Amino acid sequence: MGVFSRRVNASVVALTWKRTVVVEQGHWRARRTSWKPHGDNVRNVRAVHVNEPEIVSGGNMRRAGASMPKSKSREVVTDHTYFEYEEFEWHKYRTFSARGDGTAGVHWPECALEPDQRISERRESYHAKFAVLAGGGGSGGGGSDGREYLAELDESTWRSLRIGRKCRLSVGAFSDEVEKVTLGLR
Repeated sequence: MGVFSRRVNASVVALTWKRTVVVEQGHWRARRTSWKPHGDNVRNVRAVHVNEPEIVSGGNMRRAGASMPKSKSREVVTDHTYFEYEEFEWHKYRTFSARGDGTAGVHWPECALEPDQRISERRESYHAKFAVLAGGGGSGGGGSDGREYLAELDESTWRSLRIGRKCRLSVGAFSDEVEKVTLGLR
């Protein structure tokens, strides 16, 4: 328990959960670079040779149209090589969520993947709402009848809770954030 926290006696009044699956869609994107690409996500690589004007000034070359200091300069045509290709990229496509109340029926949402789709992320959150017990303000005098606290918990702590179960909460003195849940009261 932190220095700036207090204990509150409370009972569980609600349990909720949410699980989300993020699906990405892959597609081929045309690209052009000055370096030769490689890897499994690259296809149809071809070298393109282009003659482009350059400006030569005092041994330095600059592309035509670039700002130049006032000096003797001349324009020359030079050969450049570029690579055109397709690169496979993933982009967020859709999310699927499932939610519910209580510890029964917790499941991941169902989603049928199409070709060139993948699940890129799974997120889950578990919340419990607590109501302060009569005279349950505990040390620090922070609680009062009718006061409620909402806490996001890890799955194992959340699954051990039941509606009506009495707990001791460690609550931040200034934020009212639930820092710790201790099951049962002594």
